[in-house]
Amino acid sequence: MSEATEHTRDVAKRWFSALTGGDFATALSLLADDVEWINYRPVPGYNDDMKWIGTLHSRDEVAESVRVFAGQCDVVSEELLDLVVEGEKAAGIIHEISRVKETGIDFEIVFTHWLTVRDGRIVRWESHTDPSQIIRAIRGDAPQAKAAS
Repeated sequence: MSEATEHTRDVAKRWFSALTGGDFATALSLLADDVEWINYRPVPGYNDDMKWIGTLHSRDEVAESVRVFAGQCDVVSEELLDLVVEGEKAAGIIHEISRVKETGIDFEIVFTHWLTVRDGRIVRWESHTDPSQIIRAIRGDAPQAKAAS
């Protein structure tokens, strides 16, 4: 395994450990000051109910995005399912269950975090998933059509 891969694996493991453990301060500390953060791409009228999404360009903007997410949703559980690392790139697969505060409806997704790591910091982060379950829970029209207890 190359030295770059080892360094990236270390940062990625710390990132996912902090994230799944709810330690956002540690997770944010792993981001470069000028991180490029791509959390979905907003599509007006489709996924823009997710107020925390978009492309951001600093750790401070990411911290604000996390605050907006936490204002709208509570994470019930997050688990790292798989991690693949090569050179400065890492891909982690996360299983998440969260609850929308306003509707009380849970959503369950599996999503990919694509990381680029340089000099011990995440310089680029991109998320991919099908957001339809999130949108349905936010709008209150999820299949279970009732709030979680």
